[in-house]
Amino acid sequence: MKSTRPDTQAQENRPPPRGRRERKLERQEDILAAAIAVISEKGYENARISDIADRAGVAYGLVYHYFGSKEKVLSSIFERLWERFGERITRIQTQDKSGVEKLAEVSDYMLDTLIARPDLIRLLVQEVVRARNFQELPKLDIVQRIGRMIEGIFAESIERGELDAGADPRFLSFAFFGAVEMTLTALAEGVYAPGKPLDLRHIKIVKKRMREFLYAGSFGRRPRR
Repeated sequence: MKSTRPDTQAQENRPPPRGRRERKLERQEDILAAAIAVISEKGYENARISDIADRAGVAYGLVYHYFGSKEKVLSSIFERLWERFGERITRIQTQDKSGVEKLAEVSDYMLDTLIARPDLIRLLVQEVVRARNFQELPKLDIVQRIGRMIEGIFAESIERGELDAGADPRFLSFAFFGAVEMTLTALAEGVYAPGKPLDLRHIKIVKKRMREFLYAGSFGRRPRR
């Protein structure tokens, strides 16, 4: 006679069923990935919620249910991007390096992101830096925290004597971001080197030139070794 007991080992090896929260988060990520692709291709103004829903393979109303509007979809995309950026800067801050070396690592990370996620950086450049469609970006707490982190790097450089005592950390943080932002814009738009492929070799050269610019003295001095 066959045993009616369940296979205990099989039950233990079986992954736990996904809950509603996990399914919701997965759907949201699918929608955001689809939105990045659609907006990168069509631009923010021409992208429709129906296009995003079709690309994500979900019902039209589900996008509104999770995000409420196209503006909120874009907001969520950038919030996740800046959250990851903030996590990286936090790790960079704790390193035992000069301020200008930390800034070089920040710019390296942003340029590396252009290679890893060119669609995301192009979206950022086109819809925030160039077109200025996204009015809520300065209101995001994470953006303000990142600004304070960069200011903190400059303030530490002043305390360590790497910059003059009268230097303004806030002004320098804007100048630093402006330099990196313009470089990303020129690369993403194909203005920096028209006709050249946006590949690792090209980015490596740009990273080297950016470091030379940062190390020139305006953003602090490297310690002698």
